[in-house]
Amino acid sequence: MPKATIHELRRSGVSQEEIELAKATQAAQRRNGAPVQSIAVLVGAATPRQHHNPNPLADLTDRALRRRGAYDQAALLADQQALQESSPERAVKARQAATALKELSASNQIEFDFFGGGNVSIAFQYQDAVTERLFEAAKTAGQAKEAMSILWIICRYLSWQSYECTKTAADLCDLTRTDKAQMARSLNLLEEIGAIRRVKRGRNKIITVTPEGAFRGNINTHGQAVERYRLDVIEGGKSDNEK
Repeated sequence: MPKATIHELRRSGVSQEEIELAKATQAAQRRNGAPVQSIAVLVGAATPRQHHNPNPLADLTDRALRRRGAYDQAALLADQQALQESSPERAVKARQAATALKELSASNQIEFDFFGGGNVSIAFQYQDAVTERLFEAAKTAGQAKEAMSILWIICRYLSWQSYECTKTAADLCDLTRTDKAQMARSLNLLEEIGAIRRVKRGRNKIITVTPEGAFRGNINTHGQAVERYRLDVIEGGKSDNEK
């Protein structure tokens, strides 16, 4: 279908005001990086053509989404919806929402992005993930069970609404009647699978667990707890494996 000229649009009854509004919309589309529609389409005198999309829709199958955290899923859906928006203003808002969600995403925070059922000492999902990994990584089932029991003692002695354990490795040896070699093996295994991190603070090595494995207080403050953990532990500390 040949492109309608401004003159032809005026002859068909389109007002100058509608044409000027369509031009302003085109300018907004260019600024926002959205597909620029013709004036004829914007004033309703023509139907939009299907163009090749340089940004094809991502894989939104259940299997693909399960690989992402909840925030990543929401960000992806917002981004994909922005690509389909005919309104540049709505597309901009969708992209802004996607950006905010990406900042909250699990990939930028903590691997175990679980909320459980509210205020809990150890999230059930965290337990399940750690248990599965321990049996996969440990040389024997006995070593996996030993490390699992050590982790629950670590979580038992976390500071109030904190991810830091108040007990040292030596303290844990006394509490669990475990020798130093066994304790070192269990802690190494737990750190290997991402269940804990050990951070050098002065002369001490502080054992920490993720906010998902620790009591985190009000669920609405989970984002702040994760950010504090990232700054204090991931960026501010140095784990044994990084030395």
